[in-house]
Amino acid sequence: MWPEIQTAKEENRRELKLSGAAVRKRFEADDGLLDEAVFQLTALNLLDINDTPLAELSPKVGELKNLQSLLLFRNKICTIPVELGQLTALKVLDLSGNQIGSMPAELNLLKQLTTLNLSGNKLKHVDLSQLDNLSICNLAANELEEFPIFPCGKDVHHLSEVILEKNKIREIPSNFSNQAGIKVLNVADNKIELVPKFLTKCTKLKEINLKDNPLKDKRLKKLVEQCRSKQVLDYVEKHGHVSSESDSVGNESCHSPDEPEEPIVIDVRQKITVFKPSAESRKVSISAEAKSLRPYVLHCIVRDYAITNMKRFLQAQNDLHDNECGKRELATIATHDLTRIKGDVSYQADLSETIEITPLGAKAKVTAAKYYEDLRQQAEAIRKEKKRSTYSGIYKFINLLEGKVFVFFKDAEKVVSLPPLTNCDETKVSTETKHLLLEVTSSVSLECCQRVMLALVKKMLLLDVQVSRSHAEGKKKSKGKGVTVVNYDKPMELTLEQVRLHDTEGNFLSIYPGKTDLVFPEEEKIDVEFK
Repeated sequence: MWPEIQTAKEENRRELKLSGAAVRKRFEADDGLLDEAVFQLTALNLLDINDTPLAELSPKVGELKNLQSLLLFRNKICTIPVELGQLTALKVLDLSGNQIGSMPAELNLLKQLTTLNLSGNKLKHVDLSQLDNLSICNLAANELEEFPIFPCGKDVHHLSEVILEKNKIREIPSNFSNQAGIKVLNVADNKIELVPKFLTKCTKLKEINLKDNPLKDKRLKKLVEQCRSKQVLDYVEKHGHVSSESDSVGNESCHSPDEPEEPIVIDVRQKITVFKPSAESRKVSISAEAKSLRPYVLHCIVRDYAITNMKRFLQAQNDLHDNECGKRELATIATHDLTRIKGDVSYQADLSETIEITPLGAKAKVTAAKYYEDLRQQAEAIRKEKKRSTYSGIYKFINLLEGKVFVFFKDAEKVVSLPPLTNCDETKVSTETKHLLLEVTSSVSLECCQRVMLALVKKMLLLDVQVSRSHAEGKKKSKGKGVTVVNYDKPMELTLEQVRLHDTEGNFLSIYPGKTDLVFPEEEKIDVEFK
């Protein structure tokens, strides 16, 4: 049995990742086959095998009944067994970057599937007609000549993002106008000549990419090249192609006689759903020593989160550090790829010379003392160069540390965070990250942590949303008072999981977030539901 699988079995883990040079050698030694002992781990929620010579997915994959995320990207897989359809709890399926020529019809049995990535394969036809909960679909860089078959009908409104660039698609079918929830459509680099007017029936559609298509309308082609989605959609509404089939015939099986042709969004609201931790969920423990130095900590988990723009995601954290965190003097934030954190997390304190961490962006471990001293020397050099009396910029927060004892967060294998200095490089987030652990610490107060975490959650919820505010007259017109109305261009949903905090003896201390932690003004139009 492979050692990673043996460890996962002995510790009854819910997540297993197989990647890296050692794993690749095992696959090469076994002719690209996976140790089938992995299929005995029936409690797995997540299986991640990437960047390996894995050539075949065993039919035994159907035995992993509790899988919610199956990530098999950038391997050598050619065929998918029909037993995939037995994974009825699956929500995320990523088979991108393989050599798959066709998907079995049993794919449509995955009724809980919300995110599907089949990009970078050799698919020529894809039928997703029964996946009613599908929200994000990426089929880029395949060999599709026809549009995929998506679910449609009065009760289907989940599909929000479709990526089909780098295929051979010639037209957008008329029944696509039934996708009332579609927000992003990327059909760049295909064979499309005419853009149908019926696309404007998709009232939530805000981003459309038609670049590198042989469009016949030269004015439209110019707008497309300038990447102006709003202008493109406005133009298509007035001058889009109309065929006898597109607006009159369509796909009648997807229309109800009582269904309005053009659904109108009256009020766009955002939603945060909070789930209770299961018995196997991650826990955080805090030692008395750490609590005496930097006593206030909060954690929560974000599930199934797509980071579409890494630069924007990091900038959002920088903004929070500069403002809500008061240049890190009030609190500090850390975000981790949850799948890279092994086991539970402990919050400890120790001599800086004994703490070892691989700092963010580094390749080798250093002691906390060495990392701190390097920062201090850099800060001192800049201070002298600028002829200032104090540290500034990113170095200002190093003054927050006093003495030789530092606090740190550690998982079962490594130090993952050294607040307020740095995170570890092993758990850094990327555009491939799906589940995150959010961390906020403060030496000032618990209220600071709560305020900063609330701002972070809101930032993540609205990261890809355009927000506008308008002023409307209030009820007390005589006093000239009004109300601020917040408007969003699209609805988003954020899924959180609570995290429990214990002391080192295992005694329960608190849980976050509670029902009083996520409270927004009514005008923000953010609904919170606890399940």
